[in-house]
Amino acid sequence: MCKISVLTPVYNTKQEELEESIKSILNQTFDDFEFIIINDGSTNNAEDVILSFDDKRIRYIKNESNLKLIKTLNKGLELSKGKYIARLDSDDFSLPERLEKQYNYMEEHENVGLLGTFIKTLPDNTPRKLPINSHDIKYIQRYICNCISHSSVMIRKETLSKYNLRYNENCLHAEDYKLWIDISYYADIVNLDEYLTYYRISEDGISANNSLYQGKMINFIKFACMINDFECDKKNMFRLLMKFAKEETFTKEEYSKTIDLIKKAEDKVQNIIKNCDFEYINKEKLYTITNFINLQ
Repeated sequence: MCKISVLTPVYNTKQEELEESIKSILNQTFDDFEFIIINDGSTNNAEDVILSFDDKRIRYIKNESNLKLIKTLNKGLELSKGKYIARLDSDDFSLPERLEKQYNYMEEHENVGLLGTFIKTLPDNTPRKLPINSHDIKYIQRYICNCISHSSVMIRKETLSKYNLRYNENCLHAEDYKLWIDISYYADIVNLDEYLTYYRISEDGISANNSLYQGKMINFIKFACMINDFECDKKNMFRLLMKFAKEETFTKEEYSKTIDLIKKAEDKVQNIIKNCDFEYINKEKLYTITNFINLQ
């Protein structure tokens, strides 16, 4: 059994970006890995690009039809043989020492189920510092925003298997965010404070084209976490969660109950907000839930 399974789904990725992504894994200083590349029904020359690499560590899988990202990711999880699963999107790339540094950290910290890294965003090479403390990350993830870059993660497969965790097909465009939260209930989640991953921001990317839906989904997940984590009338609050999902109108009393719940989360994370060196974190992000509520 290999130590790491690297999982990269591909769908119509540009040739130069796909080549850079694949090369960044094949050129890693750590070489005990399998590289699972799943072609999810690409209609461009992606298959030719993948097959141009002659490396026994590559496991090339071609979906018979376009399964879309979440099903393809879960297929990759099932196929993986490694102790750890590293993710990389097909238009992003990793620095050569990424796998080695993440593997060594995971081996030394058995309590960690998910390990990300600092990232630099393309095309401007902008450095993005992220929270590193497991306690901070856990509550930032649940109540504020995502602070783990999907292309940077290494996941302990035992954690997924033991608790039957997968990417949730009901959380379209926020499937990674939901999985990180699910893992946080069973294991520590951490970021290495090193820039080991390059993440490409595209104006025509999935997140950019689905930002409104993604925002609503993220806030639905945050709302559910608050209901689960804090003392409240759970039956009634889950009823409100369903109204939120269906975009039904809230009464002023229902809106007030939602604000009360958000304030409990605010109390929980106030010191994190005050002390965490993370550029995206602020009090207002707790209240983005209310931006998606239709009020009478």
